[in-house]
Amino acid sequence: MSEKARKLFEALDLDQDGELTRVEVISALRSKGPTLAARGDLPFWGVGDVDASSALFDAADQNGDAVLSFEEFATVVDRRFGW
Repeated sequence: MSEKARKLFEALDLDQDGELTRVEVISALRSKGPTLAARGDLPFWGVGDVDASSALFDAADQNGDAVLSFEEFATVVDRRFGW
């Protein structure tokens, strides 16, 4: 798992509970996405609309429990973002 995935996960984990919900991912990408992209913590094309953020969540939620662990999240973003 990449360090970039860890930084992005921590930035999106708004309540700092070690898991990501769909609402957190959507909210955080909308509010923090441009800043994260400008810092190089997220590809600019990774800053999408609600549907794109929701699709990223669905792709990562491999066990279907409606929350993302770091491992689930990192597996998808490392592959999608080429990290």
